[in-house]
Amino acid sequence: MRPELTLTPEASLFVSASSLRHRLDWFNRLRWGAVAVLLAAVTVLGGFTIIPLPVGPTLGVAGALALMNLGYVVRNRLLPARSIRTEIRLVKLEMACDLVLLTIILNLTGGVENPFLYVYVLHVVIAALLFKGREIFQMAWLAIGLFTGEVLGEHLGLLRHHHLLGASTLTHETRYIVAVLGSFWFVMLSGAFVSASIMRHNRAIKDELVVRQAELLAADIATRDFFRFVTHEVKSPVSTARSAIEATLELHGPELAPGARDLLERAQGRLDQATEMVKDLADLTRTGVLRHDPPAPVDLATVAARALDEQREPAAATGQRLVLQAPTDGSATVTTSASAVAKILGNLVSNAVRYNRPGGPVTVTVARLADGARLEVADEGIGIAPEEQGRVFDEFYRTAAAQQRTGLGTGLGLPIVHRLVHELGGAVVLRSAVGQGTTVTVDLPEQPPPVAGQGGAT
Repeated sequence: MRPELTLTPEASLFVSASSLRHRLDWFNRLRWGAVAVLLAAVTVLGGFTIIPLPVGPTLGVAGALALMNLGYVVRNRLLPARSIRTEIRLVKLEMACDLVLLTIILNLTGGVENPFLYVYVLHVVIAALLFKGREIFQMAWLAIGLFTGEVLGEHLGLLRHHHLLGASTLTHETRYIVAVLGSFWFVMLSGAFVSASIMRHNRAIKDELVVRQAELLAADIATRDFFRFVTHEVKSPVSTARSAIEATLELHGPELAPGARDLLERAQGRLDQATEMVKDLADLTRTGVLRHDPPAPVDLATVAARALDEQREPAAATGQRLVLQAPTDGSATVTTSASAVAKILGNLVSNAVRYNRPGGPVTVTVARLADGARLEVADEGIGIAPEEQGRVFDEFYRTAAAQQRTGLGTGLGLPIVHRLVHELGGAVVLRSAVGQGTTVTVDLPEQPPPVAGQGGAT
């Protein structure tokens, strides 16, 4: 059943109030750039008399813009972002102030004669990026109203007109002013319409992706919950059946017919495989390892020695040599989850022994890094074909060579390693060549990442 999800208008704009602030950093930098341009214009243009700028009022506008932007930046640093509605209202106020100051600058620099009058369009585009629907046209109509009022105010003599040197007298004729205002209205409204249309389409795609992501997360949680339930319910009967077969073979094995004994031994092997799968599923679905096992100093050399000891019997059965190369002074100690590291090394060493060549070495190397430590498990076994190396961290995937070597194995060992290393904030890399062996390298940080979310337990 698909979960019922709703998206608020704010959610289709930005994920949170904090992300809105973060994404508006460039808007603040744009204002600082505008202040610098005004100061340069007063210095350069006024100094060379290209445009007779009124220095005092222009500097006043630059100062007002700088103070407004400074107040916005200081507020963002001092006050945490809590409400996206509040942040959007503040952005609207800031943009309205920008448009008013822009109109004053145009009045001081020629009004309708100034070719930079279409800078208003930039604010319409920014509004389309931030707002939705009528809010975009509100900004467009505000810009239209301000510029139209400025032009008509100058034309009717209500506002002082600062004539640009070399400007034609045509700019003072009514028909020219009507033509400029008509083109300005057309550009502003069509720009608002096109920008709103594009952003509406993009938001629709984004909203759909948000819904799909939520559905995938819900499905993933349901899948993990199902696996937890299955592993919990299957664990007990499998253990009971295995214990019964083991007791039967131990007490009456010599008395059984060879065929019956063979069937029981094969059943015991299958139950061993089922037990291994149950354990792997439990490890795979148990999230939040750092919540269950809080970080503590862990000597990786000690954990590696223990993992090798657990595999000495199966390794000895095929004459394999287990080698540990690790510092003995405790220098390879990091703060992490001891149980997670034990599972990582246990899976890697078990895989290395299972798929190694008879008599070959399995080498575990522990080394200190500048910002953590490295674990490396290497064998000289069957190796992994290049086209299959990209899938070995997929759940339940086993290579063709692995399946041919043995029916044991669940295809969950490396996925468990990958998930645990990721939760510990580390990285895992696999290198392999067919017939030459496999080396898996795990780098762990000095400290794990902060614990977030809630972990589940089997």
